[in-house]
Amino acid sequence: MLQGLRPAGLRQGNTLELLLPRGWPESHGNIHWRLRGGAGVAPHGQVTELNQIPGVGSMTRVHAWTPPSETLLTRVTLPTRSRAKIQQALPYALEDQLIGEPDQLHFAYRVLDDASLAVAITARTRLQAWISHLSDAGLRPVSLCPAELALPLIDGSWSAAFHKDEIWVRTGIASGFVCASSVRTPPSMLETAVREAREKQVAPQGLTVMQPPSGFDSNAWATQLDLAVQTQKQDFWTNHQESTPALNLLQGTYAPSSQIQAMTPALRPAAIMLAVWLVGNLGFNLWEWWQLKKTHENLRQEMTSLFKRSFPDAQVVVDPALQMQRLIGDMQDKGGKSSGTDLLPLLGNIAPVIQASPQLKLRGMQYGESRLTLDVTLPDFQTMETVKNAFTARGMQVEVIGANSTPAGIEGRLRLGQTGKAGT
Repeated sequence: MLQGLRPAGLRQGNTLELLLPRGWPESHGNIHWRLRGGAGVAPHGQVTELNQIPGVGSMTRVHAWTPPSETLLTRVTLPTRSRAKIQQALPYALEDQLIGEPDQLHFAYRVLDDASLAVAITARTRLQAWISHLSDAGLRPVSLCPAELALPLIDGSWSAAFHKDEIWVRTGIASGFVCASSVRTPPSMLETAVREAREKQVAPQGLTVMQPPSGFDSNAWATQLDLAVQTQKQDFWTNHQESTPALNLLQGTYAPSSQIQAMTPALRPAAIMLAVWLVGNLGFNLWEWWQLKKTHENLRQEMTSLFKRSFPDAQVVVDPALQMQRLIGDMQDKGGKSSGTDLLPLLGNIAPVIQASPQLKLRGMQYGESRLTLDVTLPDFQTMETVKNAFTARGMQVEVIGANSTPAGIEGRLRLGQTGKAGT
C-alpha cells in the first residue's frame, strides 16, 4: 500500500516519522518511515531494520505511529482535573473495558473540549519494548501515537484506511478503532460502531476511504452503512499533514526527559503554591471524610431499617443489602421461577457455540447484571466475527468491549446478554 523513495541523505533537525508494523519488534514486518521538515515531497520509504534508514543516527526528533491493534482508544468523564487523581481513577473508571491487570497497563489521556477524556490503554511490556528497540537504534522518540490517529481528521465525518488484513478507522480527534478487513461490504464492527453512534446522536455525516484496494464497492458500503462514502486516491501515510500527534502515549514515567526538563521552570511556582494548598486541602479532606462517614452511617441505618421491615423474622443484620439479595434469591428458588438472563440459562445458551468453535480459548468468565462477560483468545479478527455472529444467531446480544492483538492471537472481551429471541 505504501510506496517510497530513497533520499540522498537526511538532515539533522528534521523530524523522522515511523510507522511500526503489528507485533513489532517480535515480528519483522516492514517499518515505514518519512522525513518531515523540508520543502516539497517528504522523503519516505520502508525498511526491515531501523538501522537501514539513511542517516538514522543523526535524528534528534522521532515520532512513531504504533500498531492500532496494540492500543485501546476509549473515552471517559471524571469529576477531577488533577493529573495525579486522573491517573489513579482511570483503571477503576475503565475496569469493564480492561483486558489484563491494571498494574500491567499504561494509561495515557487527553482532555477534550467537552471536558471528557480521550484515553489510550497499552500493555506496559509492549510500550517498553517499543521504546527499548528504538533506543537501541539510537532513536529517542518524543511521541508515540496509535496509527489510526494518523488518518486525516475530517470535520463531521470518519476516515478509514486498509492496511494488510485490517481496516483502521478514525472517528474523532483522539478516537478510532481497528477491525478485520472486508472489501466488498463493510465489516460488522464498523456497522456496529455507526449504529451505536446514531443511538448516541453523534453519527458521522460520511466516511472517507483512503486509497481503497481493487474490488472496493463504495455503493455497497454506502447502502449498508446508510452513509455517504467517498474515496481518495492518496494514501494516508505520504499525505499525512498533522504536525502534532493527537494523543501521545509517552506520559508519566514514560515522558521524554527533555520534556520533563522543559517543564521544570514552570513547575517551580506551582510547587510553592502546592505547599500552601496542601495545608488547606488536608483540613478540607478531613472535613469531607467526616461528612462522607456520617452519610454512610445514615444510609446504612436506612438500609437496616428497610431490611427489618421487609424481613421481620431475621434475627441478626450484618450486611442488609447482601442478606436481602440472598433472601430474595431463596424466595425465587422456592417459587421455581427463573429467567433466560439467569446464569444457568445463559451458560446453556453459549455452550453449543463454544463446543462448535475449537479455535476459541476461554480464559475467564464473569456474571453480573444478568450478563456474561467472557475473556477469550482467538486466532484472528475474522474468527472473532464468526463467533460473535454465532452468539447472535442464538438470540444473544453481543458487545465487543475489548480486542487486542498479541503473539498468541486476538485477546478479546465479549459481553453477552439474552434478547427476547430464544436460541436453537
